[in-house]
Amino acid sequence: MVEVGRFHTRTDAEYARSLLAAAGIPCVLAPDEVAGAYPINRSGGARVLVADADASDAAVILRRYVPRGEDDG
Repeated sequence: MVEVGRFHTRTDAEYARSLLAAAGIPCVLAPDEVAGAYPINRSGGARVLVADADASDAAVILRRYVPRGEDDG
C-alpha cells in the first residue's frame, strides 16, 4: 500500500475515498499519526492508501478533484 493523500479531517479523506471508488480504485483510510490511536474519532486527520499498481492513477484523480490546500500529500 502506498500513501496518495493526507488530509486534515476524516471528512476530507472520505471525500477522496469516494472519488477513488467512483474510478474503481480501492483504497484504505488510515488514521494520521497526529490523529492519535483512536480511529473512531472522526475529527482527526487521515491518510489515503492504495495498492502500488493504482498509485499513479489515484494521484492524478486526487490532484484533479481535490481542492488545493486540502491535500498535503
